[in-house]
Amino acid sequence: MNLPAVASRLLLGLTLTLGLGATACGDDDGVSCTMGSPQYQTDLYFGRNRVGGEPVSEAEFQAFVDTVVTPRFQDGLTVYDAYGQYQLESGEVVQERTKVMVLLHDGSAARSADVDTIREEYKRQFHQESVLRIDSQPCVAF
Repeated sequence: MNLPAVASRLLLGLTLTLGLGATACGDDDGVSCTMGSPQYQTDLYFGRNRVGGEPVSEAEFQAFVDTVVTPRFQDGLTVYDAYGQYQLESGEVVQERTKVMVLLHDGSAARSADVDTIREEYKRQFHQESVLRIDSQPCVAF
């Protein structure tokens, strides 16, 4: 692995650790695919609890996908249900239903900005503190 690739991965890890939301993984990471080709994958984790209110409903989430996500990722996406938990500074463990969204894209700055717009809009619409973003570069074949 070359030095720029190592630096790129360290920067990505640090950004994710600090919770600042990573951008897509920089320049060529030297991914060599024996099948398919390298693409960027972004996984987004949408918590559904709301402080002082009902959880985000299936209908509300689908409307969000239809109006905010699909216009930016018309080629497709995958959404599945998950269960998450995290610990508050007080020690309390919070559990919540979660939606995980998988997006494949070219890793460009424009795609990264689209992903961040989706995250910010979800936080705004549903009064969330954060939407977890994880970027990777898998080999993809259809």
